[in-house]
Amino acid sequence: MSKLNDANERLDAALARLEVAVTTRRQDDGQAAGAADDNRRLQGELTQLRADFVTLKETSGTVSSRLDDAIGRLRHMLAE
Repeated sequence: MSKLNDANERLDAALARLEVAVTTRRQDDGQAAGAADDNRRLQGELTQLRADFVTLKETSGTVSSRLDDAIGRLRHMLAE
């Protein structure tokens, strides 16, 4: 499941870069009215993406564990 872990790490890194970009943009824009609205929208979307990522990471961990169990049972049955 190394590919799954690698994908999770890449996604986590991408989300971290997005968080930095949103924070940097907020500081650079001087909070003009339109920019402030855009930043709030982007921050909301980023927060939702982060929550979705956590859910997907937990789900992928569960699936990985179940697959490992199934593979183990199949190997045991084939060895008999």
